[in-house]
This record gives sequence, C-alpha cells and structure tokens, in this order.
Amino acid sequence: MFRLPTTVTKKAHIQEAIRRLRKKHVSLVIVPGTTGASRTIRFSMFRLYVIGAALCVAAVGLFAVSLEYANRKELADRLEALKRRETARSLRINEITGERMRLARQLGLCAGFDDDMRVVHDLEPISGDVREAGVGGPLTDLTSMLRVGRDKNVDDLELTLRQAQLQNDSFADILKNQDRAQHIFDHTPAVKPAAGPCVSGFCWRRDPIFGGVQFHKGLDIAYPTGTPIIAPADGVVAFAGMKTGYGYTVFLKHGYGFETRYGHCSQLLVTEGQIVHRGDVIALVGATGWAVGPHCHYEVLVSGVHVDPAQYILPDYLTD
Repeated sequence: MFRLPTTVTKKAHIQEAIRRLRKKHVSLVIVPGTTGASRTIRFSMFRLYVIGAALCVAAVGLFAVSLEYANRKELADRLEALKRRETARSLRINEITGERMRLARQLGLCAGFDDDMRVVHDLEPISGDVREAGVGGPLTDLTSMLRVGRDKNVDDLELTLRQAQLQNDSFADILKNQDRAQHIFDHTPAVKPAAGPCVSGFCWRRDPIFGGVQFHKGLDIAYPTGTPIIAPADGVVAFAGMKTGYGYTVFLKHGYGFETRYGHCSQLLVTEGQIVHRGDVIALVGATGWAVGPHCHYEVLVSGVHVDPAQYILPDYLTD
C-alpha cells in the first residue's frame, strides 16, 4: 500500500542529499605559465550551490532596491511638477480674482447710471436683490447645498458674470427703448413749418372772409409768398392738391396717430406717397383758396382730432 513520506523521512532525504553534495567536488587547475607549477583548488558542490544561491538573492535584492529607488524618484518628480502647477494655478486664480473685483466695482458704477437711464426711459427699475443675484435670480438653498466644497472663487466669478449679463441685458433694453423713443420723436411734429409770426391761433374768432364767429382749427403763419414750408416731422404725403377753401394743400401722415395739414400754398413740391423727413421743403407760402393775404395755415391732428399746433412747436429746436 502506497504511503506519503512523513516529515522525518523528508528531512532524512534532504540530509542525505547534502552529504552527497559535500562529497562531490569541483577542481580548478591554475597554470601560471610554462615554467611555473600548476595549482589546483577544490570546491565542494554544496559550497558552490550556497554561493550561487547567495549571489541570486543579492541580485534580486539589488534589483528590488533599484526599482524602489526609480519609483520613488518618479513620484518625487511628479510631486514637484504638481507643486509647480499648483503654484501657477494659485497665481492665475489671484489674477482672475483681481479682475473679478475690478469688474464688480465697474458693475457697481454702471448700476447707478443704469437706474437713472431706466427712469429717464420710463422703464421698470431693477431691484437690489435681482442685481445682487444676477440673471437667473438668487440661488436656492438646495442649489447652495449641492455646491458645497466648490472653490469659492469659482462661485464668485460665476456670480459676477451673471451680474454682468444682467447689466448687459438692461442696457440692451434701454437702447431698444431709446431707438423706439427716437423713432417716435422723429415722427412727432416739433417745429414751426414756416418762418414768420403767428397772426391767428387755435381759437374762436371772427371769420375774415364770411364774417361770423367760427372756431379756427389751426395756426396762421404770415410770411411773403414763396417762403419755404417744411415738414415738422418724418412722414408720408397723404394728399397734395387743391381743396376747397384751403387752396393748394398738403396733408402729411406721420404715424403714431399724428397728421399735419398745410393750406393756401402757392406751389406744391411733393406728391402723394412721397416720404419726407423733418426739415424737407414740401411747399411754398401763398394765398390760394379763401385767404386775405399770403400765409401758411397749419393744422395738427392727433388720432383724427384737431389740437393746438402751438403745443407741437419746440421753440429751441432747429432742423438741419
């Protein structure tokens, strides 16, 4: 029956193998030259095995030490590179922080100007809370909790950028409103259409032609025949021709509910459908129709209702 060798048997076998190795020798013969006697050195096989094993262990140890040194040096180099990158990053963050603070100060100055401009253009003011939070409104508590641990500089920069975007949007609203206001002003009667004194106003008066008291729906501006009559605002010629009582007449449609009329002209210089701008000469003063002398009869209508033209004459406004 086969049995596995016991520990004692294994030990005996090992000892027997060692004794055999000690009995075996290796001879090394050294011959110095042609005249000298040779020399023989004997080594037991056991000793050679021991020396060989020791050399192997030493080689492995040296390799391990070399590998550890290389790994440590690589780690040290990487750490040094990371330190340099972190230093450069810190310097850049400081620069960005400085720029952000300068931008925040500029935004503070712009906010005051922006508030004044919004009042001038009749726009709703921006509340302090909205300005503080920037576009998108203030951060909620949940959002703040989710962002715990982030670099505060990043949060501050994002906040400043949101505030800058809000200011940019506000200025865009102001410019848009200003463009619309300018367009409305360009199409609003604002100047006296002819040089000369106003000899009859927007009032009840005795009719100079037929007698009796009638309401005069415009201004009579007296000046010699041939004096230029100009458009008081941008618009389109709605009528240019002869009308009973008015003589040669021009009607201008300006938009936004404004209409102006010019009667008793001696000559018409525009045609129906023609686009005119404030200051363009549209006719010449005359005395056609029911008139006792050369003058420009000037009417202003707002949404079809006659109003006092004197309210739409700016005394200090000059045309080009």
